[in-house]
Amino acid sequence: MRRTILGLGLLTLLPLGHADVLAQDVDYTQHFQVFTGQGEPATLEDIVAAIATVDVIFVGETHTDPVGHWLEAQLFERALRATKAGEASGALRGVALSMEMFQRDVQSIVDEYLQDLITEDQFKASARPWEHYDDDYRAMVEAAKQAGIAVIAANAPRRYVNRVSRLGREALFDLPARARSVLPPLPYPQPSDAYRAEWMALMAEMPMQRQCEPPNIETEGEDPAAIDPHAVEQPHQPAEEAPRAAMPSHMGAFIENGLQAQSLWDASMAYAITTFLETQPGALVFHVVGGFHVGNGTGTPEQVHYYRPRTRNLVVSMELAEDFHSFDHDEHTGRGDFVILTDKSLDLDYERNCADEEGGK
Repeated sequence: MRRTILGLGLLTLLPLGHADVLAQDVDYTQHFQVFTGQGEPATLEDIVAAIATVDVIFVGETHTDPVGHWLEAQLFERALRATKAGEASGALRGVALSMEMFQRDVQSIVDEYLQDLITEDQFKASARPWEHYDDDYRAMVEAAKQAGIAVIAANAPRRYVNRVSRLGREALFDLPARARSVLPPLPYPQPSDAYRAEWMALMAEMPMQRQCEPPNIETEGEDPAAIDPHAVEQPHQPAEEAPRAAMPSHMGAFIENGLQAQSLWDASMAYAITTFLETQPGALVFHVVGGFHVGNGTGTPEQVHYYRPRTRNLVVSMELAEDFHSFDHDEHTGRGDFVILTDKSLDLDYERNCADEEGGK
């Protein structure tokens, strides 16, 4: 199956310095449920309590999930409150917001904005934030700005990730020193066997999926010949059992380079996180990232342990689910230390990625 990598009225609990950041019309408190990684019911308070014992919290999202974005902002605000970040009485520990959504070569621009040296319009024009930044991520950045804490632009520049996907990881050695200064030390770590298996399984599933299927299509009673075969879920052969001889050599290189590009993202984010932790002993890093990078504790968490083996991690995986009140043990067990199921009916994947392609439907 495709991996898609107890609410309270929280605004009344936030410190006055941050409350206006989350003043939004939307309220998703009835559209998610928190579980432990083994499927026991849990709460946002349980996650915040666990933060006190770790150095990094990884929050894995589905990029088109509005409930997930809302939850990220809520959890981040609670982390600020729990650590007293930005309060006049003094913080209990340092905090940084780390984001996949900004690339390492714009760190100075992010810093300039946080220090009020440039306007928000200039910041957004120069820092190359992801599309839908205002809806998805602005609340967290503004909360960090108000609290006076760091925002880590954690991702590898996309142009260098693209170079790896086209030419392989060794192609990075051809870059000049200035370009390599925004990358993790080369050679960056190889992906683990577990992460490789997850990547191969993902690649095996992708051809079976139609990317632009409108939600909630009713097919009952239709002429079977008229039904798009891509709309029907089909079984697939597990990647580890697929006969490798049947895969064209160019496809094998494409998939391997894709994995190496993915691992460059992970290494870059991990190196940025651990560099901050080395300079700020006792600090907490709140890292926001796509779910595939952290699900099952592989990817970025593994790379963090490579660069800083003693780092204590907490993984929160947010997963879209049609029945978000029910924990599917086959699907969700072990995806994170906590798993938050969110309302799949609110996913914006079709609206954001497919509507224009389908003629504005």
